[in-house]
Amino acid sequence: MVVVTVTAKFHNPSRSRRKEWQRATRLYRDTKQFCIDGWENGDFGKSVTTASIDNDLYSAIQNQAIREAKADHTKDGEVRYRESQPFAVNNQNWELDTTENGTVVIGFPCVSQWWYTPIEVYDDIADPVDRLVEGDADKTRLQVYRRGDDWFCTFNIEYDTETSGETPIGVDIGERHILAVTAHGEDESMLVSGGEAKYVRRRYRSLRDSLSQAGALRARNRVGDKEHRRIKDLNHNLSRRLIQFITYKAERAGIRVEKVDAYHTSQRCSACGSMGTRDGDHFLCSECNRGRHADLNASENIAQREGEPCTA
Repeated sequence: MVVVTVTAKFHNPSRSRRKEWQRATRLYRDTKQFCIDGWENGDFGKSVTTASIDNDLYSAIQNQAIREAKADHTKDGEVRYRESQPFAVNNQNWELDTTENGTVVIGFPCVSQWWYTPIEVYDDIADPVDRLVEGDADKTRLQVYRRGDDWFCTFNIEYDTETSGETPIGVDIGERHILAVTAHGEDESMLVSGGEAKYVRRRYRSLRDSLSQAGALRARNRVGDKEHRRIKDLNHNLSRRLIQFITYKAERAGIRVEKVDAYHTSQRCSACGSMGTRDGDHFLCSECNRGRHADLNASENIAQREGEPCTA
């Protein structure tokens, strides 16, 4: 199955639409915060329903806000939402269709009514959008949000495709180099530096030192928690975007994408299969004496292994 993430700009939405959508972003944020605060304070159980929500959002949007708040509540740390919280609706409560002149419009409930608004369809999303219009694909949750003076929507389109041919691509997520990728058999590889993560660590280390000198131990501990969450988010976002990109690009070309067990990929030689040694970024095989960047050696091993499909 192919999963395509579509992000489209709404074409010249009216002032009344923009005003109501902006109100919906605030109500959506308030709904999620109401749920989080209620669970934290013990005001109600996890089984909260729209009957507990006192605002003008359509119930389908309220339900989606409750689901997202539940997911956020399981994460570590205090949850506080920003003003620019996108509002969302599940796949059964929004529509995509075309007008008589071929304009693609998206319809969804909001506060006062359902709104049907044209979107701008550029070349990269034209094919999956056409599949959805023709009924040959499925859609997921719709999100609506503002960036600057413009309004956008994003959603996934899912459809089946026949796969043929194989080009194994191995991916290793590391610390020194946050990403190492190898296209097996094609002599192509890529390394992505972990510079941003290193900057975050240096910044927070300096801040911790300053707070320690000032005797602010409680604040110092909070800084450590923030650093951990920041690094975790960096790694998570990178790996998620990479997997989505590879899956989308590969399966559109008919290439199967698999997730494999990474056990011993950094210690085993990708050329002869023997165990070697790793010294920082360098891997050396004790059997065939092959030297290689350790993360690229790991990604080559990953490319050679069989695994389970990433998609159904």
